[in-house]
Amino acid sequence: MQSEGVKKVNYVYLLAAIFAPIALIVLGGWIGYQFFRDGGTGAVICFMGPTALAVLWWFFGVTTIWKQRKKKMMKQLDEQGFARNHTFFGRGQTVVVDQQQGKVALLFFWNPFVLYVFPASRISNAWTEDGAGGAGFLRGTSRVSFLFQVDRVKVRVDTFTSNQRWKMEDPKVLEGISKADLWVQVLSQARQQSTGV
Repeated sequence: MQSEGVKKVNYVYLLAAIFAPIALIVLGGWIGYQFFRDGGTGAVICFMGPTALAVLWWFFGVTTIWKQRKKKMMKQLDEQGFARNHTFFGRGQTVVVDQQQGKVALLFFWNPFVLYVFPASRISNAWTEDGAGGAGFLRGTSRVSFLFQVDRVKVRVDTFTSNQRWKMEDPKVLEGISKADLWVQVLSQARQQSTGV
């Protein structure tokens, strides 16, 4: 567990997740070309095997690691006596709040091997962003989030996303706004508990 220097992306992990499978494909192709120029089973294995493994990795590898790390996060928090009063599983991050102790735990999709646990007093600001845009009957949103700032790092957690624009009065958008408002309130209360104000 880490208590300082929140880092949303581990660039070594990100680049390895993207480029290690490409390197495997290139290596397989090179071995196939060097040793199996006449074709046959060896050539098929060298050319198709790494490609199949790379595709499987890109579709399932990173998400499987993310799921396993979230499970481990919960176990670690329980072992540390962290009361998981509020938990939100976002697309790219998991946020857990211990209301009694005024603590927050964070885990990021592109930095899954570091669990951040810190006093909520380090949150300098928390707010809701409804993503509203357009005028008149075109007014709508495709993203609702709650955001907070830890030290100087802004963390955005989506409570509603879509590839289309939805009207602001739509029940799904209103639910996203309600969740975001609730989480802003939860973080503010944890911050008050942490600072003793």
